[in-house]
Amino acid sequence: MHTSSIFLQTLVGGIGIGSLYALVALGYSMVFRSMGLVNFAHGSIYMVGTYLGIIWFAGIVKTLQMPYAAALIVGILLTALLGVILERIFRPLAKLDLMFTLLGTIGLGYVLDNLFVIIFGAEGFAVTSPLPNTPIKIAGIRVLPQMLLLIGVSAILMVGLQLFLSKTKVGTAMRASAADYEIARTMGISVNRMNALTLAIGSGLAAAAGILAAPIVYVNPAMGAAVGLKGFAAAILGGLGSIPGAIVGGLVFGVLEAISAGYISSSYTKAIAFIVVLVVLMVKPSGIVGEVTVEKV
Repeated sequence: MHTSSIFLQTLVGGIGIGSLYALVALGYSMVFRSMGLVNFAHGSIYMVGTYLGIIWFAGIVKTLQMPYAAALIVGILLTALLGVILERIFRPLAKLDLMFTLLGTIGLGYVLDNLFVIIFGAEGFAVTSPLPNTPIKIAGIRVLPQMLLLIGVSAILMVGLQLFLSKTKVGTAMRASAADYEIARTMGISVNRMNALTLAIGSGLAAAAGILAAPIVYVNPAMGAAVGLKGFAAAILGGLGSIPGAIVGGLVFGVLEAISAGYISSSYTKAIAFIVVLVVLMVKPSGIVGEVTVEKV
């Protein structure tokens, strides 16, 4: 394989994993933008969302097996409902000092992780891909169909989110609530309802990322820790609180990981990616796209 083909192969792989990070990073940025809260339980929500979709596809629940697309939708909806429930927990946390909010969200993450260990066990399982495992050859590059599905659906979800926030009345209300909750309240907007919707969307996106990646990775209750950390790093890299920043940060972080693994060593993948993030933040603390200033509600 030529050098250019190897680079393109690495780049496509980086975009694939970066799409996963971007969807997770969106949850961090949306919640921070609307509530001023850093939700360190988001990695656990990613894990929960993966299970809530994959258990139907794998026929774990009373041998009831759904088509993959149906399991994806059900998983997203159930995890979005979880996000609405979590908003009631985060509402008082958002009014506390940073130390207490961090402890609260980290503690909630541990609760979710251990709850799923009790229910499903700690072993985990591999998920059969709903698509053929034979790589598709495009311009000399071999790509798994599941990876193309991850990239394609992620792109649709990201574009759909941008259109929803910019073109709909509800999206405008969400942006107004995040920008200034006091003025939003005077205009008749329910800030708590907008926060609940924000958490629902962010949780649903994390579930989509997990379900789409499940046939590529290994599903287990500990899977959210690494992805949650990388998603948070991607949100910081792009600019915490910025929706475009979360997308750019996720893609950049994924490409950095892939290039470092392909050209340096897979042993140093995480370290190199995080070093680059630190360097970028030293040069531009607000991130690549920039930071949105928010206040707690």
